[in-house]
Amino acid sequence: MRAVVFQAPGRVATSDVPGPAIERPDDAIVRVTRAGICGSDLHFYHVKAPIDPGEVLGHEAVGIVETVGPAVRSFREGDRVVVAFHIACGACWFCLHGQTSLCEDFRNLGAGAFSRGLAGTQAERVRVPVADVNLLAIPEGVDDERALFVGDVLTTGLYAASLASPAADETVAVVGVGPVGYCTIQALRGTNGPRIVAIDREPDRLALAESAGATAVDATAKNPEMALAAMTDDRGADVVIEAVGHPSAFGSAMEIVRRGGRVVVAGMYAGEVVEVALGVYWARGPTLRFTGVCPVHAWWEEAMKLLAGGLVDPLPVVSHRVPLEDAASAYELFDRHEATKVLLIP
Repeated sequence: MRAVVFQAPGRVATSDVPGPAIERPDDAIVRVTRAGICGSDLHFYHVKAPIDPGEVLGHEAVGIVETVGPAVRSFREGDRVVVAFHIACGACWFCLHGQTSLCEDFRNLGAGAFSRGLAGTQAERVRVPVADVNLLAIPEGVDDERALFVGDVLTTGLYAASLASPAADETVAVVGVGPVGYCTIQALRGTNGPRIVAIDREPDRLALAESAGATAVDATAKNPEMALAAMTDDRGADVVIEAVGHPSAFGSAMEIVRRGGRVVVAGMYAGEVVEVALGVYWARGPTLRFTGVCPVHAWWEEAMKLLAGGLVDPLPVVSHRVPLEDAASAYELFDRHEATKVLLIP
């Protein structure tokens, strides 16, 4: 089958690879109808996280069940499903307590060493272990492209918004309005009505944020700390959600939050290191919460319900739809910030 494979730092290709097969009784094989390129894929694209040449990339997919193992109970051939971006066992202490991202048998699709032998989703087909746990049925009326976001980005945005838990009279700043930031804004909009401020450097992303109801701040034209101070009687944001995964974004989040405020870090980090002025943190008293990997299984039914009810719509963030064969150029576009979200069509 055809799949997108890592070749070298900054280089991928669409190549022939062996197709997946049922290896365990609880496996399912899904024919992929749409796959996404995610910002966290760039960590492997640039080898900020370990990956070997030839490994299949990607962790976002939606498609149709082709084959199931004899132990699969909830799905059958022909079912439309979304794939969880990370694989959970569903049976360990963490999974049973809704913390599937901390699963004892955690595996992240298409993520190099973190995949532990699992191929990614940017392919014609993908093997999904423990299918009853790691697949979610797509209801009638929800199209594949929107459903794709439930397996990762939309649910991650919902989770980050929930951890932020803003009150109606608070100001929430979202640093970074890529797909996760945009979906976070959509999720926040569905809460109890806080003021939302979106901070980014890209005009297209800021325009999307404004269309979702946020006040846009262009970080290239205005100092974010000064902008938030002007909006809040010099206090700063009550809550900041960092949705980038870069030390500069983390630093900006800590600068714009008010004393005693809350920072939720939703961006992905790998080997990055920052210096922390502990005395400053101690004196300002912020609450700092890392989302870590989103426990998607605990939240994706709620995300699908919001999607099916028309309360959120991630599709405006999609800027490009390209054939799987054009993945190399699509990665380059995404890496240059010339695309907000790319969908691959096998």
